[in-house]
Amino acid sequence: MDRKTAEGALEGVRVVEIAQALAVPFAGVLLADMGADVVKVEPPSGDGIRHTMEPILPGESKGYTLVNRGKRTICLDVTSPAARPVVEALARWADVVMVSLKPSDLPRYRLGYDDFAAVNPRLIYLEHVPLGRNGPLGGDPGYDVVVQGVSGTAVLAARERDGVPVNIRPAFNDMGTGAFSALGVVAALRHRDLTGEGQRVETSLLGTAMALGHQLLSWFAATDPPSDEAFREQIADARAHGAGYAEQRAIWEQNYLRGGYANIYFRHYRTSDGFVSVGCLSPQLNARFRAVTGVHDPRTEPGFDLGAPEARERLTLLVRQVEELFASKASDEWIGLLRAGGVPCGRLNFPPDAMRDPQLTENGFVVELEHPLFGAYRTFGPALRMDATPTSIRSSAPLLDQHTDSFLAELGFPADEIHRLRATGVVGAR
Repeated sequence: MDRKTAEGALEGVRVVEIAQALAVPFAGVLLADMGADVVKVEPPSGDGIRHTMEPILPGESKGYTLVNRGKRTICLDVTSPAARPVVEALARWADVVMVSLKPSDLPRYRLGYDDFAAVNPRLIYLEHVPLGRNGPLGGDPGYDVVVQGVSGTAVLAARERDGVPVNIRPAFNDMGTGAFSALGVVAALRHRDLTGEGQRVETSLLGTAMALGHQLLSWFAATDPPSDEAFREQIADARAHGAGYAEQRAIWEQNYLRGGYANIYFRHYRTSDGFVSVGCLSPQLNARFRAVTGVHDPRTEPGFDLGAPEARERLTLLVRQVEELFASKASDEWIGLLRAGGVPCGRLNFPPDAMRDPQLTENGFVVELEHPLFGAYRTFGPALRMDATPTSIRSSAPLLDQHTDSFLAELGFPADEIHRLRATGVVGAR
């Protein structure tokens, strides 16, 4: 394969990332895996998650390493007026600028779309507005845990501890927003290829959460209560009596899931020596599951009414029956039986097991990289596979201030000017 066909699909695309934490940096990882030249702009003290999210060494953490691979990095104080020549040079250099700052800070520091487009009208400008522009929280900074609460997705997936929901990890709204952001950038680049026009693209954690919540956050007149009055009354009464999260969640289930609590086809089961995961999402797969297990689901009976008083009792008994059945055999035996019966299934791995599972390693879903300071680590491989323009990991995450001088020189700044900018604290780590 010659060099041209081996290049990534975004080879030659230049991306400037002015963002910290997870959402937009994860978008940068996805673009870098596809061949884009991504330059991360960090404040002089570095991205905040260098110092949090499970530090390994001073200024180096697991969280930072995983969402900044394949990038170059420079330290630039974008809040300083003296940084303006560098910011404008970045705008001229870039095809894409991705920004995640408080919306109120963008005009203050001349980092908004209009500021960049005045320098480079063909620029794609991605702006991350975590909670959206409008509403009572419009323009506020937002974090995944806050969005889990506001969106209702915490109720869908959070575990309980001492009567309180535990924030969901990993930060799925951050990572999902990163994927949507990368998609938006690629779509905008396509539009520019066709028209020559740049544009602003906007993503939010809250919009991502609502999309990922899917049918569990949606309302359908055909099946759902026409009003939430009964739910609100029951919740208010439960809270008045000191009910914990699990009890309150059960009230939501009773009002809105219509038998979803009796899930036997799409869930994890405890076995005699571990856990297995089963996924059946069609009537045909449900029938295969019943054939393998020998259980009778009353929901297959003609005329079975989920709303009937005895329905919940029968379905609760069904769930208990299937759970006891799975607990009677070992995981390997169940996986053998289920696979032989055409039922999608797998072993439930704890993270250390997943990192060594041949299903993941042999497909490149888990890869091993080398960091110059703390050595080997295992992490996720490129999520996309492309035949003509393969994705690849170019490097581990950069060290703080690693590329500042060389990249400024690439932008055309002479050595004495770079030295002056460092001396005044506009560029470089401190």
